[in-house]
Amino acid sequence: MKLNYKKTVYILTAQVLLAGILVKAPVKAGNQTDCKVLAAAALKASGGSDKLKYKSESSMDFGAISSSDRGKVQQIMYICDEKEVYSLCVAQAKNNAAAKKLLRVLKEYIKNNNNSDYLSDYSAEEKNVLKNAICGKKGKYVWYVAMSQNKSNNKKGQKALKKKL
Repeated sequence: MKLNYKKTVYILTAQVLLAGILVKAPVKAGNQTDCKVLAAAALKASGGSDKLKYKSESSMDFGAISSSDRGKVQQIMYICDEKEVYSLCVAQAKNNAAAKKLLRVLKEYIKNNNNSDYLSDYSAEEKNVLKNAICGKKGKYVWYVAMSQNKSNNKKGQKALKKKL
């Protein structure tokens, strides 16, 4: 079977274009599930907070994640107030097993916050925020939402986050 020059060029061009489309598609999808985007959606849905002052993309800055668990985090967005009461964290784990472990860590963090002696330094409102914090997991993503005294507001943030995933 003989191919002439024009057909060969056409076929090669079509293959290059197709390869370009296939390579770009995962990158575009990845941007939609960026931790910053997810955190912004959760923040907006939970009512946000003018009390938030700090943001970080380092797992070292979120007190729930120990040094031994930091290696499980691929990407993170952590936003908090001065006392780290009002806070929101979205993290992407390196794999599903790491995400399960990080969820256990977050649940333990909530439990420890609610039974800690250091709560005596906080107002009743701040204690309620910590007591009504929620965490969750979907795929490789885990989150911690403590944006309101009202658990339903925190759940609104979680719902928006899940919707983006």
